[in-house]
Amino acid sequence: MAVSSIQISPWDLSAQQAHANRLRRSGDTPAQLEEAARGFENVMIRKWIEAARRASLEPRQGPLAAYDNLVDDQLAFLMTRQGGVGFVKPMVQQMLRQIDGRVSSPNEMTSNPRGEK
Repeated sequence: MAVSSIQISPWDLSAQQAHANRLRRSGDTPAQLEEAARGFENVMIRKWIEAARRASLEPRQGPLAAYDNLVDDQLAFLMTRQGGVGFVKPMVQQMLRQIDGRVSSPNEMTSNPRGEK
């Protein structure tokens, strides 16, 4: 699984959208799943950082709180792009197994959607 060589700022929404569109057009399912998993991991890391900051004895308010939010966004983004916490690869592998299972046995999925025996 190749790590995306494109470095896009977390605040550059148009570049992120353009990158997502390129992935969609390429039809590269593993790359699309990797990007989606990376986005999910980014959100999780961001929420962990936010919870840690809220637990501070002296939470900041006003402009300093806004600055902290920007720093937290960038930190989560960089952590995810530098390997994250290890969610991306297992998530992609699991999703690919689910896709392969659905493609290899489409009749089972449609005739028995709940997987009951």
